[in-house]
Amino acid sequence: MPKWIARPLIWAIVLGFVGLIFGYYGQDLLLAVPGNLGPLAGILVTGPMGLVLGVLLGGLSAHFRLSARRNLILLAIAALVGSVVSLYGSLPAYRQKVWLVDAEIVNCEHVDQLLASKTKMWSEVAARPHTNARPNWEQEVPDMFRAQPGAVLTIRIYQEAWIRELEWSWGGISQRVDDWQSVNETKQVFAAIADPVPHSPCERFTVGERRFSAVTWEKSNSTPPEKVSRFLWLGVLQQVPPVFIRYIPKPK
Repeated sequence: MPKWIARPLIWAIVLGFVGLIFGYYGQDLLLAVPGNLGPLAGILVTGPMGLVLGVLLGGLSAHFRLSARRNLILLAIAALVGSVVSLYGSLPAYRQKVWLVDAEIVNCEHVDQLLASKTKMWSEVAARPHTNARPNWEQEVPDMFRAQPGAVLTIRIYQEAWIRELEWSWGGISQRVDDWQSVNETKQVFAAIADPVPHSPCERFTVGERRFSAVTWEKSNSTPPEKVSRFLWLGVLQQVPPVFIRYIPKPK
């Protein structure tokens, strides 16, 4: 086979294979929780890019008539660089972890006011085909609400910033925080109440109070969820954890 055909072909096969494999399995290798779309990076992006780049670089190698030894060295270097670039290219965007808000409490209501509508919503979800709903969940709802007391707050948000994270397979965490943005919107959130629980949950909250807070979302693997906040389909309002205090803007 002529060199001007063989080299582009070999380079394309090698770099295309490297891009495909490292792009396809990159998230599995690097992330503690790989995304569902991770393999598509290798199939649609890094694999084809490696293939095209291989043809171009292989063509240049043939054009400049590099020796077999120098061609092999450059191919190995290109494959190494391609593997690193493919791993990086397979990574998703940093995932939203904590929502920091500068917010004012404008209303407080008992969770019972949402109970009927959310129970109806989850009944419809549980009735869908192929939904593996936990048994007797409707009978367990009152106990769940008693065990996790709280209130539903309506808050007006004036500023917001997202803390985003990637959790690595070796246990490390990379973290980024967005720039603070001015907004003017209202949201409902769930606010847990610690013991002793007052007669009226809203006694713990002051309408008109404004402060920096964090909103998080509890995890629940069952359907319907066993967490009150997830059952109500609400984020959880809480104090800003000490580790995130550094992200709160300083008073001017």
